Amino acid sequence: MAKKLIILLFFLVQTTTWAVKPESKYLRKAQRQIENGNLIEAKKNYQKAIEKNPNSFKANLGMGLLLSEFLSNYTSAQPFLEKANSITGQDTVPALIFALAKCYQHNGDFNKAITYFNLLDGFTDPDNEVDIQKEIVKRINDCNYALKHTEKTQTKELYIVNIGSKINSDMPEYVPVLTPQNELIFTSRRKDHEKEQLSYLDGKYFESMYISKINDFGMSEPRQYTLPDKFRKIKKQKDHTSVVSMSPDGSILFTFHNNKIYEIKMDQRTTEKPRKSKTVNFDFYQNHAFLCKDNKTLYFTSEGKGSKGGLDIFKSVKAENGEWSEPENLGYDVNTEFDEDSPFVTEDGNTLYFASNGHEGYGNFDLYRSKLINGKWGPAENLGQPINSPGHDIFMVLDSKEINGYFSSSRNGGYGDMDIYKINYLTNLNRECTPGIDILSLNIKDDDKSDFKNTITANISNPYNVIASEWKVNEVKEEGEKLSFTKDYLKDGSYAINYKVIVYCDTCFAPLVACKSIENKFELEKAVVTETKTEMPDLSKIKGELSSDQLKALGYNASPIYFDFDKSTLSDEFITVLKNNAVILKKHKELHLEIIGYTDAKGTEKHNKRLSNKRAKIVREILIQENINPNQILQSKGKGADNPVIDCQGKDCGEEAHKQNRRVETKVFSK
Repeated sequence: MAKKLIILLFFLVQTTTWAVKPESKYLRKAQRQIENGNLIEAKKNYQKAIEKNPNSFKANLGMGLLLSEFLSNYTSAQPFLEKANSITGQDTVPALIFALAKCYQHNGDFNKAITYFNLLDGFTDPDNEVDIQKEIVKRINDCNYALKHTEKTQTKELYIVNIGSKINSDMPEYVPVLTPQNELIFTSRRKDHEKEQLSYLDGKYFESMYISKINDFGMSEPRQYTLPDKFRKIKKQKDHTSVVSMSPDGSILFTFHNNKIYEIKMDQRTTEKPRKSKTVNFDFYQNHAFLCKDNKTLYFTSEGKGSKGGLDIFKSVKAENGEWSEPENLGYDVNTEFDEDSPFVTEDGNTLYFASNGHEGYGNFDLYRSKLINGKWGPAENLGQPINSPGHDIFMVLDSKEINGYFSSSRNGGYGDMDIYKINYLTNLNRECTPGIDILSLNIKDDDKSDFKNTITANISNPYNVIASEWKVNEVKEEGEKLSFTKDYLKDGSYAINYKVIVYCDTCFAPLVACKSIENKFELEKAVVTETKTEMPDLSKIKGELSSDQLKALGYNASPIYFDFDKSTLSDEFITVLKNNAVILKKHKELHLEIIGYTDAKGTEKHNKRLSNKRAKIVREILIQENINPNQILQSKGKGADNPVIDCQGKDCGEEAHKQNRRVETKVFSK
């Protein structure tokens, strides 16, 4: 951070003297405030300088660098840097070009970012302290990776939500830590007390720990969390104290202070001060640690000996005598020549989540996972969008059931700098209806009252988006997940329609499961043999099977005839249907029909064949009893459980599904 300050001042002051211009005094004030770490006041003075002279190169450059390099506000910085760049003419200012390229990258304009990074080809740090070309090449590679990996993880698998303004502020919030008591401990750079001063190094307040209770609909108001007693009186903050992690059983808390990791036994926090962890602190700088569920395996990050470059992730195991093993570097599948950070291991010990700015990614830190294969951690896998972004994505943790995750991100759209986000994984989601929500209604549309078919549409209030849904009719699930469905219920009666939908919104802390039920009623309408205004088909011109519309125009009810389980007798309602159809067949002797019987899949093949023949035969007998010409019946036969309406072979479909398969169908032909 001090290096950033030197670079910023160097390019603002350069070698020129201050000319007497309307904005000059505000630029001088801004420079002094930057030197004192008062970045907020510096921003105000740059704004005043720009108001005095909108075309001031130094004012626009200063504002742009301040916003991008110190306040991490790349969206706001971009127009100021673009303005400064337009004023420079043919001159190339490396700090300006580099900052502008990073803005384009952070804001998702990857092609333009690549163009500007390429303008710095060959540029080197005058002091030879930083390998700028190494970073530029990495950033170009990240832009190309982002252009090739534009797809996002399917919504049905997860969705991301900012956990809101109770937790996130205009200052950075990061390092979410979950406790067994369903609490969230996190680090914030917000102002804790009225008299707290900004850090002169970066113009932000000191790190402090906060704690909040997690509930079904969000977070409680956070309160400051101090050590060793989290309820002791809060004192004025004079340095940094950050939470790092907590063991899965909640017995040990790790914190970061003065470049070292401290270990607190939670059952002794009121009587013992935090102590340095000898295992982790084996070099000058250690910033993160995670203790696995067994309380014997520790992963931590360090720039110490054995590092592959920058921060690396190490592992140490506690022996039976209580001694920790020599730290082991996780190797090149995990660690790179850049930085790796924030290790987290799932409770089964088989998956490592971590952050890196060295592996292929979308830019800056991305989140990755590695699987344990034969005792070794496998290749790093980028978690993809929407978890990762062009900003910093880091410090990921999961709850014990791996339903919810939390991480920190500097992506666009947050409250300021770093925010904490929640990952809602949907594969293990509790799909019971959420009580007390009214965001759903069902409407029935029936354009034709003469049949047993209609359309039901679900209406969902804004701003909710559908993740998954299902329709059920009398507890039988319908195929598809559309907002509306049309169904032919085949016979009269009352049908229970249930709709369940999982939704989310930009501010929803967790998915909502909305449910709605309605009753769909049909009453049988007998075919009436009278003159009708419906256009009658000319049977003399029809050869072959009649369509449902043609049969309807004739008054013939082509709906299936249904039977009770293992029965071949008919109910009165279907006898009435057959009698009405017989009237139509007697009137139009050129009509012929096939009668096909079916069963459900419950019986043996032989039994089902015999039963389906009986069902076809009873339909034939009733029609003949109504005095139709037997020659009009081309055939009547049974096909057992073939051609099911709902395939229930080897499945537990439910009684309603089996009912729809126990039927006789008639096909009507004109010769």
